[in-house]
This record gives sequence, C-alpha cells and structure tokens, in this order.
Amino acid sequence: MRIKFLFPLLGLILSCSLYQDTDLPDIFFEYHDFDILPLGRTFSDMIITENNQTVFLTDYNNNSIIKIDVNSEMAVSGEIEIGSHPVALDLNSDNSVIAIALEGESSIITVETDQFQIISEYSIPLMNVNDIAFFNDSIVVISSRTDPACISLNLNSTEYVNQSVLNGELAMDKANKILYVATSSSVKKYNWDGERFSQDPNISDPYGFVGDIHHFVFNATKNTIYVCISSLNDEESNIQHIYSYSGSDMTFAGKYLIKSPGLAVAVSNNGDRVFSAPTDADEIGVFIIEFDQESKLESYYYLSAGNLTDRGLVVDSNDQNLYILVNIPGDDDSFEPYNDYSFDLQRIKL
Repeated sequence: MRIKFLFPLLGLILSCSLYQDTDLPDIFFEYHDFDILPLGRTFSDMIITENNQTVFLTDYNNNSIIKIDVNSEMAVSGEIEIGSHPVALDLNSDNSVIAIALEGESSIITVETDQFQIISEYSIPLMNVNDIAFFNDSIVVISSRTDPACISLNLNSTEYVNQSVLNGELAMDKANKILYVATSSSVKKYNWDGERFSQDPNISDPYGFVGDIHHFVFNATKNTIYVCISSLNDEESNIQHIYSYSGSDMTFAGKYLIKSPGLAVAVSNNGDRVFSAPTDADEIGVFIIEFDQESKLESYYYLSAGNLTDRGLVVDSNDQNLYILVNIPGDDDSFEPYNDYSFDLQRIKL
C-alpha cells in the first residue's frame, strides 16, 4: 500500500520539477540609455547645418529660436525671442542666414547664424503662415494654411510678389529652379521664369483622399520627393505609408510601409537610405524605420526615447547621426501652462 502511494507522489514531484517558464521578461530602457538633450519645449520645425555643427529649433509656444551645438556633446548655445509662434524655418545656401516664418504675426524674421542675432523683420500679407523655403539667397517662398496662394519675398528689396502657387508644404530644387508643393489633394510642380512661378504640365496623381501634410522633403541626388500624410476623413483607413514621387515627371515612385501615418522623413545624402518617423508605437516602443530606397524594404530600426512629432527628424550630411524630437512619457505631468507635448532632442548614431 505504501509503495502504491509513494509512486504517484514521486511522479508528481518529478513532473513539477521539470516545468519551465517560457515567458520572456519585459525589457525596460532607462533615460540614460539614450543620448538626450532635455529641452521640454513645443517645437514646430528643425534644421541642421551642412557642416553638422549646429541644429536650429523653432520653439512655437515660447516664441523663440534655439541654437544647439551638436559637434560633440549636445548643448544649447543660444536662444532668441523672435515673435509670436515661429512655425517654420530654412537656411540659405551657405548656411549664414536662417529665415523664420511667424504664424502669429504674419512676419518673416532673418537671423545671422554665426553671431546668432536678428538681421531684419519683414511684414507680409499672409495670415496663418505655415511654411517657408529659400529659393535663392535673396528670395524666399512663403505659404499659408488659409490664404489661396503663396508669395515670394525679396529679402534685399523687401518687395513681395503674389504667386500663382497653391498653398501647402514646400520643397525646393534650387539647382533647377523648381518649387514643389504638397497640397491636401496632390503634389504640384512649379517652374521659375525669372520673376514668377508657373505650374508644370506634369502633375502627380491625386492621393484619393483629403490629406493633412506632416512633412515634405526633396532629395536632389535621386531627384525624388517624399511626403508624410494622413487622412482628414475619419471614415478613411489610416494612411500606412510614406509616398514618394519622381521630381522629373511627377510619376508615383513608390510607398514605404510604416503601418501608421508618417510624421517626418529624412533622406541620406546619396538618397539610398530613407528614414521615417511613424505615428504609432509597436509592443516595445517607438522606432525610426530605415528603408532601402530602391527596394522600399526595411533595413534597420532605431529605438526612440518617446513619441515623435511633425518635421521632427533630420539626418546629418555625413549620414552618421539622426536627430529627432521626442516626447518622453512623464514630461507633461505638471500644471504648467503650455506644457502639453513638450519635446527633447535625441541623437541616434547610425
């Protein structure tokens, strides 16, 4: 009787001892695991100089432009209050002057980048300005969210010209004097005749929906434009790709699948690598996704420290570092005004 009783008990003990837990542990990343410059601001645009020494950020809520030294350790090297709600910025050809569009004042500010001081202020006849781009070192093109057309502004004479150019996000092919505009329905191409822009007969196919443009970039090496877009129609499924078009004839050049609307895009100097900032996170976190330009397939994933934002992604000219704006969870936990969705600057080594 005892033997018959002990054998089942022994079998139970042995079976329990052989149990193995196959559940994987959760992976946590600490703040110090990332290369972060704490800023806690709400940024509307960013740009990096061609020598990879400096990043400029427009602080929308604090009405300022910030200069970041990124040569070694990232550090704030200057800040200027420039006016109400700076919304977009661009650098001239030698990176000596930066032009900033103010949404809250219908004004353009130019700043000298080396000494970091204001050069001039220009009043313009546009409301709700949303983008600005240097056409050449003396002329900038400015668009609006609500006015029907863009204007060009001569920084030397202070004169502006109403252009027959639809408003939207701007991208410039300076070498060939071509302006690209991403509107809510399609991408348009405009050629410069010495004084005015005229629309090119080549027009991209319509998106097929009314879109909200998050970022718009031109790569000269591949002569390709990239647009991050989401649908404004709640009945439409989320746009899960970044769109690209040929700059020469505006034909569709392919989609990059990121499974949620793109917030920002950057392209390597040679045009072979495309970096995208998606809206949604996966099970581990939010990743910058690198694509191969030819195959349109994913190459690498880079973990960000938090959520991403519109226009919040640049790559340096040596294709060695990405700079992204990140909203780290917990940063917004305060009662301070204008503290919602505050962002820091993260550097990712490629």
